Amino acid sequence: MIVVAGEQVVDLVPAGAGLLRAALGGGPANTAIAAARLGAPVAMAARVGRDSFGSAFRQRLTSSGVDGQYLVATSQPSALALATVDDGGEAQYDFWLAGAADFGWRERELPELPDGSTIHIGSLAAFLPPGADTLERWALRHRDRCTITFDPNVRGVALARPDSLVRLERLVELAHLVRASEGDLTHAYPHVPPMETARRWLAAGPRLLVLTHGDAGAVALTATDEVTVAAPAITMIDTIGAGDTAMGALLAWLHNAGRLTDQLKRELPPETLRLMLRHMCDAAALTCTRPGADPPTLDELRAFQLL
Repeated sequence: MIVVAGEQVVDLVPAGAGLLRAALGGGPANTAIAAARLGAPVAMAARVGRDSFGSAFRQRLTSSGVDGQYLVATSQPSALALATVDDGGEAQYDFWLAGAADFGWRERELPELPDGSTIHIGSLAAFLPPGADTLERWALRHRDRCTITFDPNVRGVALARPDSLVRLERLVELAHLVRASEGDLTHAYPHVPPMETARRWLAAGPRLLVLTHGDAGAVALTATDEVTVAAPAITMIDTIGAGDTAMGALLAWLHNAGRLTDQLKRELPPETLRLMLRHMCDAAALTCTRPGADPPTLDELRAFQLL
């Protein structure tokens, strides 16, 4: 079982004529849905708000096949984000997070998982207090008997705290698998080439690091190989949820190929890495062909790959 821990966010998306449309999102929730739609067994560990969005979040997860047994009902509100999409389809976000349910984790709310499980953490919940410390301790407690994966999904609000870069480095060292975008590394280390940071991160602990370059594709780094794959050509609508889908597709492919177990100790040869990256890039690209965070199902992805 893959357990994705993190936030769910109400995205306020431009709907034309100056209007906004509420869309359910949040990086970890999108990742959980992407992995489940692509055939992996997934549960979501999330704190659910008391407002009308809370039940909608539950329905969104369960309708996509995500197990809701680790959802925690709270008396706090849901997190909000205003999404702005530029002419190139790139999305930027402004967040309203004060007092939101997603960031108040307590030790007793997080499950003890059986050996061989996978824990995925990342995005805002991995950085914002008070819950970030709780999530980090939870992942660390499971590290020797579960596979830990991390997608920083760095945004300005996550990097605003003075301890953010220190936490980022700790989480990279904690994880067996890290997926990061070129934008993540540029935000965190604006004066360092992203590949230089990726190689340094790989040396710090992960067994596999995947760096995505948007429409330029992605590269997978291991101790012995660096494998690059181009992204497919598409007509883009927007990039909302593309990185989250990439992470979910990565988890699903590794799980379905039997490669996500034993803390990724089994070597991944170059051709296996290439197949993994193609699956991930195709899933992310397909998400970009439709509005909002709407990851593809496995059947949709297979049909897309036949075009």
